Amino acid sequence: MELRKVLARVVVWLMPAVAGVGVAADVADKAFTPDANVQRVAEAYAQDAVDYANKQFAIKLDGSDASIANVERALAKMRASYVKTNPKPTDDQVMSFAKAFGSYIGEVYRRNHGATWGIVSLGGQKYPGMKSAAGVSFWPWGRAFDRITKGDEANVADYYSALVAAERKPR
Repeated sequence: MELRKVLARVVVWLMPAVAGVGVAADVADKAFTPDANVQRVAEAYAQDAVDYANKQFAIKLDGSDASIANVERALAKMRASYVKTNPKPTDDQVMSFAKAFGSYIGEVYRRNHGATWGIVSLGGQKYPGMKSAAGVSFWPWGRAFDRITKGDEANVADYYSALVAAERKPR
């Protein structure tokens, strides 16, 4: 499938409610379907985040767990800009950055801890997301969106640390 068509499919799946969704380890009605197309899109978006962070903020993203603190720094700068901007950017405009930085977070987790990109079905809705090796479903795009629009309460470094801690928890 052509990349543009894949991107269009992913955008259709991304409902506005995804922005408020973070980790759903205890939701009974969730289902996850691995999707290699979502992974390919996320890999491309993650590279966009690396390039953007370097060019706009002189922040290096090297694929390490420690680099998530740098993502937090970049998103904090975006949040500061978001707060000052009037009128506010549209959700679609914000989501373009959230997809890139959320994909970077997801790719770092996938490569360093094991996870799969795919489609998460939750409450009758479908979202691009991930499932960790420990079985935790999560939505890094939504968390990055929340970091930009809601601020410190959606700190992505804390989010990432919680995901890593959940991986280590005995089941």
